[in-house]
Amino acid sequence: MANPITRRRVARKAHACGWGTCRTIQPGEVYLEHVEYPGGEAGYADAAGHPVRLAECPDCANRYGRGELLAAGGA
Repeated sequence: MANPITRRRVARKAHACGWGTCRTIQPGEVYLEHVEYPGGEAGYADAAGHPVRLAECPDCANRYGRGELLAAGGA
């Protein structure tokens, strides 16, 4: 099975956080991008039939233990 890919990104436009309705990621803000492919562990992309991308705001990344990935060179 394919694992999701997580990357550190800097927003060029506003993004909604994919982990709920917590807040909007603003341009210039660092966030995490998760890409899930069909056949992956979470199963999000299986129903869609194509890769699914989720943006994660810094608040959620820290809350769920992925805050260290936000540091430069972390991901």
